[in-house]
Amino acid sequence: MSKAIIRASGIVAGLALAGATLAGCSTPEPAATTDPVSSGPVAADIVIGTGGQLSNADIFLGISEGFFDEESLTATTSILTAGSDAIPLLLKGDLTFATVDMATAISATQQNVGIVTIAPNTAGIGDAVGYAGIVAGADSGITRPKDLEGKKVQVNQLGGTAEVLTRASIIKDGGDVDKVQFVEIAPPEAIPALQSGQIDAAVLGEPLVSIAKGMGFKYIFNPEETTVPGLPTFVFVASKTFADANPEVVAQFTSAILKANAFANANPDAVRETAKTSTTVDPALLEKSALPLFGETAITADEIDTFIALLEKYGSLDKAQAPKGADVLYAP
Repeated sequence: MSKAIIRASGIVAGLALAGATLAGCSTPEPAATTDPVSSGPVAADIVIGTGGQLSNADIFLGISEGFFDEESLTATTSILTAGSDAIPLLLKGDLTFATVDMATAISATQQNVGIVTIAPNTAGIGDAVGYAGIVAGADSGITRPKDLEGKKVQVNQLGGTAEVLTRASIIKDGGDVDKVQFVEIAPPEAIPALQSGQIDAAVLGEPLVSIAKGMGFKYIFNPEETTVPGLPTFVFVASKTFADANPEVVAQFTSAILKANAFANANPDAVRETAKTSTTVDPALLEKSALPLFGETAITADEIDTFIALLEKYGSLDKAQAPKGADVLYAP
């Protein structure tokens, strides 16, 4: 079997079909409407695709704290019921920006889908306990990455970032990753799968980590700790068509989201407060949940190259087919 990325994320599923469909259509109007006579920042309306998780708190803080307004952007959100909707909606022009995991952004570039990476959403946490974590039963005998040998491990997407980082952690701990069976199960269904014995461990993000711990499962390790500390793990993307036509809006969005990310990191109480109304997280869990680390600096091609090297070493990306970081990252 080819080592090329087969399923970097469910977001990439159907992209070839979407691209073929869109190729036969006229170029859609971009989601942003701009004022061509403006001197200075371009006034624009933008639509940001988001879900109901803590990692998207930066978007809502950017709106409530006025960071988008400062950049002459009127931002609204579109709640996605499935992450797989993001890229097709970007290509259709229904969204201006959306978040995807870095493996998906790289895979989309590899497949020439027409998506470019714009700015960081979250970054890897280099601590023993993070926003994401592998959880398992208290009596499972699993205490470290190597113990996942011979086990069934849930990931949200086969071949995606969660699987790659878990694989890397296992290998770094001296384990044989070929003896681990990864199973694709949607995060909301992971805890019931643990309870039923369908899987032995799960790779979860908050607040599911806190929910699982409250039910007696134990936190085993943070897959980001030794693999991608400080590297962008989720990123904002846009269609290349939109970005090429609206470089000023892209620059203004990047400036606004970096301000929002820095504010979020410095004000954890504000993250939790905005999450009460902008996410589906149970307010009772917010005080217990670890918060994501938001990226405060512009993404570099070198950072993406580091992630690509990780996918080549521990994932399913063939070096001969891998894109360059500079190809993934938008450059006006």
